[in-house]
Amino acid sequence: MLSRPESLGEWYAARFQDQSVVDRYHLRPTYPAETFEILNNLIVDEPRCVLDVGCGPGNLARPLAAYVQRIDAVDISPPMLARARTLPGGDSPKIRWLLGRAEDVELQPPYALITAGDSIHWMEWNVVLPRFAGLLTPRGMLAIAHVEYESSPPWYDGYLALAKRFSNNPNYVPIDLIAEFEKRQLFKKQGEAVTAPEPLRQPIEDCIAAQHARSSLSLDTMTSEQAAQFDWEMRELLLPFAQDDCVTMQITGRVVWGKPLAPPEGE
Repeated sequence: MLSRPESLGEWYAARFQDQSVVDRYHLRPTYPAETFEILNNLIVDEPRCVLDVGCGPGNLARPLAAYVQRIDAVDISPPMLARARTLPGGDSPKIRWLLGRAEDVELQPPYALITAGDSIHWMEWNVVLPRFAGLLTPRGMLAIAHVEYESSPPWYDGYLALAKRFSNNPNYVPIDLIAEFEKRQLFKKQGEAVTAPEPLRQPIEDCIAAQHARSSLSLDTMTSEQAAQFDWEMRELLLPFAQDDCVTMQITGRVVWGKPLAPPEGE
């Protein structure tokens, strides 16, 4: 079995337990409303129960609860789950917030849909995807959701260079996650949809703080001098593109869905 890239190891995933990351996570772009219509349309079996893995503060689970009977929302980060409970919809009786690893946490299947946001790449692929295959209803799907820019903002290349200089994970190389799953015979893609773009207007200071809600730029892994220097350079990068100290981006939601697979015996 091909191994997961080292840059997606447990140390980097554990950064989402840093309080500094949790405190700034709400500043990251969230899913356009159309995302939840796409996910709702993927639920065709009964019971209408969903498993949301790597749920973080519930950016998928909380809005999706309006469409379903129950959501089991799983995360390894106690402070993320604590924050999720305090956010709008976090007290819904339809949501069970579960602390644990998606690979082995106790669950109550079957699920008509399993959702994962920007989280599944941190998990043990050869464990979690075969497990998902056994948790779904006959027509159930795994849906992987992602927030992205409609087109790269004009400062994006500069940001990538800046982030790499300050990253605690400098050897990270972007991957095509779906292609990696399929190469390992762990997933069969069945469809994909992208929402209409929505504008996100954000104060420069919030845009800068949102970068520290990423594993690679957690303030818990930076000295105060490094953090101050990153923030100053990021501000200088954004200022030429700001109006009234705000920057505007066009955000879309991408959902890819299909069947998680157990690899052939001997693989």
